[in-house]
Amino acid sequence: MPDPVHPQLSASPHGGPGGQWFEGLDFSVNTNPYGPNPALLSAVRNADHAHYPDPKYGALRERLGRWHGVEAECVVPAVGASELLHRLVRAYLRPADRVMSVLAPFGEFGRAVKLAGGHLEVVQPPQAAGVVRPGVKLVYLGHPHNPSGHQFQSGDLAALERACERADALLVVDMAYAPFLSLPTPIPSSHTVLLHSPGKAHGLVGARPAYALAAPTVAATLQNLAPAWALPAGTAALLERLPDAQDFLRETLPKVTHHAATLAAELARHFEVEHHGTPYLTVRVGDASRAEARLLERGLKVRDCASYGQPEWIRVSARLPDENARLIRALEEVQGGR
Repeated sequence: MPDPVHPQLSASPHGGPGGQWFEGLDFSVNTNPYGPNPALLSAVRNADHAHYPDPKYGALRERLGRWHGVEAECVVPAVGASELLHRLVRAYLRPADRVMSVLAPFGEFGRAVKLAGGHLEVVQPPQAAGVVRPGVKLVYLGHPHNPSGHQFQSGDLAALERACERADALLVVDMAYAPFLSLPTPIPSSHTVLLHSPGKAHGLVGARPAYALAAPTVAATLQNLAPAWALPAGTAALLERLPDAQDFLRETLPKVTHHAATLAAELARHFEVEHHGTPYLTVRVGDASRAEARLLERGLKVRDCASYGQPEWIRVSARLPDENARLIRALEEVQGGR
């Protein structure tokens, strides 16, 4: 049997290193607790599941392109942003190539870089634009960042774009949580790829909708790496319906913002908390793995931040008020040694 080309790396499980299937009260998933969006759920259910969809997803790409003010050829639909990140690495990274991440990256991106044999360097926002040099192939950032909630000012993003253009690097901007903060979507430049994961804000993470916006040449490269019929009919129907289903966000996201702020304020009475307006926040608990395990015993799941280089912190995403109150009580019990 021939040796595999890629190293044998474990998948990046949901929920951190100890991630597994969970059916209790889940605070580890950054999703809209008022979901699923009824209009998008209807689109999934009413899709034509008996036949193959259009292999080029022409109507879908045209619809999203008009919505974002770009040509259809700039839109690359996919099943989850993770898939797009793997495609980007496959397309642009060779063994020993350099990659930068502004703050700790999404785990699946780091895994993709390792599978490709690349070298990943984590840098801090103030120095990011100044350290992009020729030889760096990809620069990744979350806007806003997960789990810190850091948001990049338009001037910082523009400086990074210019630095990437000078170095002939590709800037990958992961906007999975941008809708929660009403962050505008820029027009992608020749050296920028914007990743969108609308399932988070619309409470439909199980449908795995995602798409990239990129310059035509980059989009064509990513599209070329997709298998035939890369999207199921339901996910394609959801994305095509997306521009007409924004009322749900206008109705629910202000509530989510309020719930998260209230949760942060309540937790800050007893713990050190970092929160910057996102639906998620981080809490310093000392031993994150222990706190996660003790909460799991009580039927609550949180995100251990050790994989982000923060072994003393957990991340929680706000849910509905009564559920948030249950988390507060349980966390106080766990940290109080009860």
